[in-house]
Amino acid sequence: MARRHNLIFFIIFAVFFGFLLVTGEPISVGDTFQYESQMVMREPIYALLIQALRFVSPKAHYWLIIILQNILAIAANTVFIAWIRKRFGLNVWVSLLFTAILLVPHIMTPIFASTHLVLTNALMTEGILFSLYPLAMMCLMNMLWSGKAVGRESLTTIGLFLLLSLIRGQMMVLFVVWFLVAFVLAVKNAVKDRKNTFDLAENIAKRGFLAAVAVFIIAFAARSVLIRVYNYCEQGLFVETASGKAMSFANILYVADRSDGDAIAEDALRQLFYEMYDAADADKMNYKYAKKGILNSAAYHEKCHDELNFTYFGEPAKRYVGETRGIYTDRYQELMIAVDGVAVQLSSALMPQVLGRYIQNYITVITLGFIRTVAYEHPLLAWYALLIYIVAVVLTIVLWKKDHESMAAAFMAVMLVTIVGNVCATALMIQCISRYMIYNLPLFYMAGFLELLELFGVKSRKAS
Repeated sequence: MARRHNLIFFIIFAVFFGFLLVTGEPISVGDTFQYESQMVMREPIYALLIQALRFVSPKAHYWLIIILQNILAIAANTVFIAWIRKRFGLNVWVSLLFTAILLVPHIMTPIFASTHLVLTNALMTEGILFSLYPLAMMCLMNMLWSGKAVGRESLTTIGLFLLLSLIRGQMMVLFVVWFLVAFVLAVKNAVKDRKNTFDLAENIAKRGFLAAVAVFIIAFAARSVLIRVYNYCEQGLFVETASGKAMSFANILYVADRSDGDAIAEDALRQLFYEMYDAADADKMNYKYAKKGILNSAAYHEKCHDELNFTYFGEPAKRYVGETRGIYTDRYQELMIAVDGVAVQLSSALMPQVLGRYIQNYITVITLGFIRTVAYEHPLLAWYALLIYIVAVVLTIVLWKKDHESMAAAFMAVMLVTIVGNVCATALMIQCISRYMIYNLPLFYMAGFLELLELFGVKSRKAS
């Protein structure tokens, strides 16, 4: 019976994504050229996928990519629905609701996002990440319910997280989520085993904490080495992914005042900052010109960020690198690495001067990020988002107090931690646009619905 019902969900996903495929076409975006050219500004997996399919069919590789992306979406979503049905003992009607919820990002983005992208037809990392992400959360929950800080489930999870981080750097936050879950499991097991309070720390270490620390460090190191090896093989440069420092500096430039440049000791670098600032200020690319209100401020920052990064910082920085180090566009990969270095120098000098404004702007950006994770951006929906987060936290606490082994509460707790990590980490680098935020939207609402079912006595099966 369960297999027959799972076939129903497979058919639903096949019809939905099949329709998107046959009525659409490959959508090239700004990032596509960088991936296709294996540039150091991008992570390796998607670039290697393009390279492999281009080898198979040089003329039709774009079509092969979106065919693969839509097939992956069908398969991954079917696997996830089958898993959550079995884990929580869901009936067909709730499963159909969850199927619809899983499709929300693929409906919201074409309709409401400024890009209007069909995700599985877009030639960018989101084309595969939105399919793989629920599977990653599935592995994380299996790890949590296994009760082992380090075991088969936890190693599978960190391995999948490593893969996702090699597709998109934004996914590195999942390493931290994994470590927090491993730490909770180590503490939980240590508390169960302790004989007195004096050996709790020793018990935590014995129950997997030290092993989790080692795995955490190895995962970060492995990612760094793999990216460096990839960049060396493709470009002859043994370097990490570039461009992140420049994106981060755009946030600093946005909140800077001209007088902050006095803190830059090197004359040429100070003059470079003044050039950037004066050009940006002339075009009102600065916090001073934002309208009052958190959402207005966040929206204005979003409007300015990419221009500050690519135009007001990027172009003068490239010229500066050419003049000071003799690296020009004919050595483009090296140039972008050097530009990142300029961003680091400027950030180090300016951050102490702009810290207060930076934090204030950061708060506005993450506020918009939290809203977009669970709702559409609108003043009324901002209050809805606040309310729904409060409800989620209260429900989680209530269910946990009733039953420390509550599966629904555990699911929601993990989703809340993941949402915080994703929003806060993304805002450090770039604006919190919808397609960066809504990875967690379906899972958040599924966890909330499961909490309501549990609260009102519709019991699910215990994890096994």
